[in-house]
Amino acid sequence: MIYIILFIREDFGRFAEECFRAFGDRVKYWTTINEPLTFSLYGYDLGLHAPGRCSPGFGNCTAGNSATEPYIVTHNMLLAHSAAVKIYRTEYQVRLCSAALILNGNTWDLLNNSDVGNE
Repeated sequence: MIYIILFIREDFGRFAEECFRAFGDRVKYWTTINEPLTFSLYGYDLGLHAPGRCSPGFGNCTAGNSATEPYIVTHNMLLAHSAAVKIYRTEYQVRLCSAALILNGNTWDLLNNSDVGNE
């Protein structure tokens, strides 16, 4: 499995480099990975999104380990993001352009005494 994970990182870096080369003259802000929490939580912890992996009791999955796989996946997403950003910064970055990892944009409203019971 480690062998495959290393290829994924390298492949993601090559994919990102091809995108930078092909579209770099038209794109100012790059996103490497969108909402990694959603991907790892729903795909590898709860099994609600592809690839649908989870432990028994976490969802209706045929395979998976909710205690370890979300962390392995997230770790490798961060390494893939790092590989893409390194290529971008060393080969393609121009002034006022950037590459970023897009985190989940959740918001919460704090309850106060006047909100209780008024849902």
